[in-house]
Amino acid sequence: MNSSLTTLELPSDLLQISPVLKQRGFTCSLLTLAPDTETRLPASPSPDDQLLFVITGDIAIHAEGLTTIVNQGGACLLKPVASPVLSARAGAPSRVLRVEIPPRQVITPQIITPRA
Repeated sequence: MNSSLTTLELPSDLLQISPVLKQRGFTCSLLTLAPDTETRLPASPSPDDQLLFVITGDIAIHAEGLTTIVNQGGACLLKPVASPVLSARAGAPSRVLRVEIPPRQVITPQIITPRA
């Protein structure tokens, strides 16, 4: 029996998140995925739709039993119920802009009637 102890190194972050903008309900963050990795997209604090724009590289988005390949310059709309897994292809890191979209607000303007 081997009584030696093996220590496993923790992997470096597979997904780095950098906040870019937070204004009027919109939240944007830059996601950087390490090459040839797969990671779950962190849950959004917002219950609203989100867009993923691929800035560099190519990714696969696995959500609700469907896999969508998004190439550089492409985008994908994700519903709030989705808990997607992102896969980056081998080579260079993939960079994705995540935009969380607030719900639409209908604003009814005040109607002013002219006086006679």
